[in-house]
Amino acid sequence: MSHAHVADVANRPLLRLRDCYYFFGPLVLMVELNMISKSAIHAFLARTDSPSISLAAFNAAFTLYFAISSATEVTVLLCLSYLKNRADVLRLLGFAFVVLLLPICLALTVALTDVGNTVFGEWFGLSAQGQVEARATVGLLVFSVPILLLRGTAFALLMLNRKTIIITWSTFIRLASLAVSLFVLPNWLDGAAIGAGALVLCMASETVFAWCFAWRLLMALPAGGRQAQESFFGYWRFSWPLIVNTSAEMGVILTISVFLGRLSNAELAIAAFGVVHGLVSLLMGPMRNLTQTAQTLVARREDVRVMLVFTGQLVAFFTVMALVLFHTPLRDTILHDIMGLPAELAAYSEPALAVSFVMASFWSCTALFRGLLAKARTTNSLAVSGVLRILTAAAAGLISLAHPELNGALLGICAWILSYVVETTVSSWRLRKLGWYVEAST
Repeated sequence: MSHAHVADVANRPLLRLRDCYYFFGPLVLMVELNMISKSAIHAFLARTDSPSISLAAFNAAFTLYFAISSATEVTVLLCLSYLKNRADVLRLLGFAFVVLLLPICLALTVALTDVGNTVFGEWFGLSAQGQVEARATVGLLVFSVPILLLRGTAFALLMLNRKTIIITWSTFIRLASLAVSLFVLPNWLDGAAIGAGALVLCMASETVFAWCFAWRLLMALPAGGRQAQESFFGYWRFSWPLIVNTSAEMGVILTISVFLGRLSNAELAIAAFGVVHGLVSLLMGPMRNLTQTAQTLVARREDVRVMLVFTGQLVAFFTVMALVLFHTPLRDTILHDIMGLPAELAAYSEPALAVSFVMASFWSCTALFRGLLAKARTTNSLAVSGVLRILTAAAAGLISLAHPELNGALLGICAWILSYVVETTVSSWRLRKLGWYVEAST
């Protein structure tokens, strides 16, 4: 650890709860608006001629694609740890693109060859029309790779400078462009592909807006051409456990969806679980920003205590919100009036939403613990917990083989919650071994 870094930490004031809220608050709006965009796509597809087919195709393709291309999600964490000068930007983007070459090839193989029919037909149990729509969706989502890498870099620059409100503004741009895209794209695309095209376009709009502000922050960094820089191996050593862990985020949903494809009414189960996943993510998703909040704000052991109190307050708030939204007549308003779900699909989704309040405790803890481990650059346990999460989802999903009549949405959310329980257990064990805080060397 450098003397300059020690002095910087010593000179920082102690972290306060209001600091957490100032940093975290704008990110809440950002994630909510992001999640609204997915739920808006669900609401649009629910009003098409074949809602169950289009919803199932979109959710199957979305889950598969982001499970194999999840390295894009690590860009922010990688930049928060290693972006120190302008020269680092190209190195970090180059590293991320190299890592993503294989996932891009896999996605294109699914979209452009008969492998896609095998994946979506035999794995997910989609009909012939569902397979066609799912393959088209994957093909369009491939265009999101460079957009997400650039967006992650811009967001990291804004977070490092504590300008998270700009991230919120960019997400408003995203939502506005999504509305326009969903209105215009049916002139050229059909079914689930409309949702994929709209998603890519709104991501692009958001990224362009963010860079309008992040560019000046980048130019304010030192050039760094002759300074010692981290090697690609150093990036990989830090990133691969996070990539595995992030892959597990959608890998769990992919695993669950594959087992739901074994149920007697596979398309209804996958469509309903996709809607439930979208709604629960819309409500609980802001807690994922605890990772970046902890990684950015925690500078000493005392700060960890503040973050734990802050996390406890968030858990209480989101638990109450889930109970209010999904255990009162508001649930019917959400499912029927806002989402526009047919009666069968809405009824099928209700039991899963009823247990969603349990998610708040475990999702928040996993996000906080990821941030603390990333801050300490001790991420190997995250790879272990990521693998265990997928195995847990698979173990829970095996129930579908013995009981094909089960409610797939309820089975899916229970498996999803259990996967977070496992990661919370593994990460808390690792942090206790570390004494809950280790100063990262720089």
